[in-house]
Amino acid sequence: MNQTRVVLDEKHIPKAKEIIEQTGINTYSQLFTILLVNYGDTLVRSLKGGSEN
Repeated sequence: MNQTRVVLDEKHIPKAKEIIEQTGINTYSQLFTILLVNYGDTLVRSLKGGSEN
């Protein structure tokens, strides 16, 4: 399995910790993966300024 590291800016660590504590997610890697899988398409649409599929 290939892996890629993601660097989390220090200013975002408190929010990540809060989400982890409230959800029971175990690691930053799991958090990132869950966000990517569940909200990635929504993020792309939002950044493109529309709701097209």
